[in-house]
Amino acid sequence: MPAGVVAKMESYNNIRILPLSYEMQNNGTDDCSEAKKKQKMRYLLWEFGGVALVTVFSLVLLGIVHLSTQQLVTGTSTGEFNAVRARSLKLRRKHLENITSIGPRPLGSQENEVVTVNYLLEQIEHIKVYSALGPHSVIVDIQKPTGYVFWNHYYDRISNIAVRLEPKDGTQHLMLANCHFDTVANSPGASDNAVGCAVMLEVLHSLANLSTPLKHGVVFVFNGAEENMLQGSHGFITQHPWANQIRAFINLDSAGVGGKEMMFQAGPNSPWLVQAYVHAAKHPFASVVAQEIFQSGMIPSDTDFRIYSHFGKIPGIDLAFIENGFIYHTKYDTPDRILTDSIQRAGDNILAILKHLMMSKELGNFSEAHPGQMVFFDLLGMVMVAYPARIGTIINYVTAVATFLYLFIKCCYTGNIETHLDSAETTLANAETIHASAEPSQTSCVDQGDCVDGETTLTGAETLDDAEIIQASPDPPPTLWNGLVNCSRRACCYLVKLVLATLLLIISWIITGLTVYIIALVVSLMGRSMFWYSNLYAGIFLYGSAATGMMVLIHTVAKNLYYRSFCRPVCRYAYQSACQPVFQQFVRRKLGELNFDVSLLVWCFALIFLTANKMCSAYIPMLMVAFPLVTKLLLTREFRLRGLSLKYMVLYLLGLSPPYVYFVYLMWLVFEVFIPIQGRNTTHSPEVFLAVLISLSVIFLSSFFIHFIYLVRSTKGLLASLGTVFTVFLLLVFCGLFFPYTADPSAPRPKRVFIQHITSTIHDLDGQVESKDSGLLINSEDFTDMQHITPLIPEINNTVRRESCHVRPFCFWPWFVSVRNNWYIPAAEVFPKSPVEFQLLSKENTKWGTVKMTFEVKGPSHMSFYFETHRGAFLASWSFANEMHPFYENRHLSISYSHGIDAPVWNFSIEIQPPRKDDPSGPEEMVSVAFNSYYYFGEDQRTVQLDNMLERFPKWAFVSSWASIYQMYRY
Repeated sequence: MPAGVVAKMESYNNIRILPLSYEMQNNGTDDCSEAKKKQKMRYLLWEFGGVALVTVFSLVLLGIVHLSTQQLVTGTSTGEFNAVRARSLKLRRKHLENITSIGPRPLGSQENEVVTVNYLLEQIEHIKVYSALGPHSVIVDIQKPTGYVFWNHYYDRISNIAVRLEPKDGTQHLMLANCHFDTVANSPGASDNAVGCAVMLEVLHSLANLSTPLKHGVVFVFNGAEENMLQGSHGFITQHPWANQIRAFINLDSAGVGGKEMMFQAGPNSPWLVQAYVHAAKHPFASVVAQEIFQSGMIPSDTDFRIYSHFGKIPGIDLAFIENGFIYHTKYDTPDRILTDSIQRAGDNILAILKHLMMSKELGNFSEAHPGQMVFFDLLGMVMVAYPARIGTIINYVTAVATFLYLFIKCCYTGNIETHLDSAETTLANAETIHASAEPSQTSCVDQGDCVDGETTLTGAETLDDAEIIQASPDPPPTLWNGLVNCSRRACCYLVKLVLATLLLIISWIITGLTVYIIALVVSLMGRSMFWYSNLYAGIFLYGSAATGMMVLIHTVAKNLYYRSFCRPVCRYAYQSACQPVFQQFVRRKLGELNFDVSLLVWCFALIFLTANKMCSAYIPMLMVAFPLVTKLLLTREFRLRGLSLKYMVLYLLGLSPPYVYFVYLMWLVFEVFIPIQGRNTTHSPEVFLAVLISLSVIFLSSFFIHFIYLVRSTKGLLASLGTVFTVFLLLVFCGLFFPYTADPSAPRPKRVFIQHITSTIHDLDGQVESKDSGLLINSEDFTDMQHITPLIPEINNTVRRESCHVRPFCFWPWFVSVRNNWYIPAAEVFPKSPVEFQLLSKENTKWGTVKMTFEVKGPSHMSFYFETHRGAFLASWSFANEMHPFYENRHLSISYSHGIDAPVWNFSIEIQPPRKDDPSGPEEMVSVAFNSYYYFGEDQRTVQLDNMLERFPKWAFVSSWASIYQMYRY
């Protein structure tokens, strides 16, 4: 018999099946009436009550997470930064507003290279003078580096400002604090990254005015070329003389506008930096999950962290604002959207971390620090948790072993449904049934047993209401050998059921995913893609109700099929009406426990997989295993004594709340980051992405609620409600009630569009103009293309749509980015007031058989060059960098070029290896050289045709526009 199940019998030749109504028929006259009333238990949930409890639980979790994300500053700021808090906040807002009032600051513009640089130098000079009598010295250096980054990005005379703060007696070890003041075209860049520079100015002011000297120094780098392939940081770390003394860095950047700044990268392999953040940060917000997501390449962005860690070989901390990425890199990135508390928390954290590191011994002995990974995460922004990954591995495997031990005990000591049912069916014909009319006789109660006609028995289950099956056998009590055999039999039966239930769970995931995927495809085909972009709740209700409904439906069907297969055959005899509810409760309770074990097992496998692959994010399944397991063990006695009482349900939900609160917190982070990115996604269906994301959320969050489906009396009401929600929102979506974009000033969700007014000129072998074409090249930055624009601007339609191509150097177009589709409307020729000057200076044959061509070019601050060889020739070498990386199978190569204001004329050369044998089918030329010129600012940025087109776009569209020139020469 199962552990905890005892049968006290006076004979071994019958089975007693007691109807559920027997207890109420004692009329309270026997001595056990009060005991039985207390013993009365319920193992099935009332549908409304179960759904209400889970709903309230979910709403409470969402409320807690919402409050934590909205609370930017926790507690009261302390330290020197707080001593000048009023002035600091005022000055920071002043810095932020003054920098953004300059306007967009692209690399090479007067606004970036002169006006912003002068403002920063002026503020730094004030700090230097104000702190002259203090224990620290402030040294300012203006750097104009030239070089290559990522082999094919050349920069020339860009602007960096480096400020060195150190004790007056000097130091050998330096921290680095980095921000950038340049912006993309057409954006004021308040969050990206004027606020970072404003914070750095105030942190510099606070450190410079400390009365106690710091142990180490710090270099503040205000770089002016981050948006152009991270060139500013590369120029500093590879060329500045102070770079050799830098031991670690902090980078502050943005992927959104305002909110909390998250530590989403730390290291690499520098636990002491994570510990510094844990100990010093006043308002923690960090996640190793974000680090692993970012480093996987799932987020189409990069920061200066990569440059400093890769080229400088130094560890660091990467911070970024992530909230409201919908307006990142748009005209809406203005200072009024950044709350003062957002600035305060960033300043508090950076100042505290810098002070901690500049006084630490680790910075001076960084080479002796033990390398390794760290598991780190914050708990609702209140406290940080961090421990070495090796300790995490031990914790994870101990948790996994505990889970398997629990399941092993269940295998050996838990009875199985089939054993009870088979035995009952065999002897049911001879069963003695106690009728409801039987007069109770004098009874006695022993160990809370059943009182039946003067006999005292304990049932074949834990309680009276399970299934009063008392199995007897004419055989003597089992021997040790029989016990082992029975244990093995139970273990095998339990394992089979566990495997089958696991397969059912996986099948339910697959069917749920496919269902939601099909719905997403239908929505896309109906032209309603991204309807949720400005109405996220609509997408959650549509796909969430479909996913939840499908999960509930599959497990409801499985429950009913199982019940019909195993319970009804046993209860097909005369007293079926009394037997069926008994077995129904027994079977459903066992199935509920089985499915709880399945969820535990699946999360345990996820824990083992992530741990074995050295993923620090394995702590998530560890939490999802440990808390439910401990909760289950602690509530086992409560469940046996009182069943599914309100107390049991509340305690169960409280036990699940820690991992579930954190998991919902993580899901908020994922939605906060990835939903806005869909507005910049042109290659993958955002509808499928959201559907999959919501499906995964439902699957993960429902893990330890699936077994409730087997304990609830019915799911008809729940399925009907979910079906109604799904149908209503599907109809609303198809009717076009939800529009993806909005120009609401309080929460804009713009559609991003690129427009270039271009002129393409093709030259023949003699240098004469072979062809010329001009027009407006239009690119959509999201998956909906121009379907919402065409009704408002009929000229932008499929008749002017151009597919992407790979013929000749980039289709004779000055592509800013490679996109899926293009729309091209003929327009007048572009005549820039500062045209590009390009010429071939020389062409000579070398001793080693190549042809060397030297060129000279002078043009705007942003240009790109393409080279394509023909007739079997290939590019042997060039003057750009030490290495060449092929682009498009070694026939197409590209170079990006950018420069500051005072950059000289650019000279470069290429060497072509002529073909050994001419290709008669190929073109006459040996190489084609093309270049693009982008006018991102100034008087050449706009044209009459471009301005006329911009006026026709709706307010909910953000159009980034400029003029471009494409020229190709053949040699």
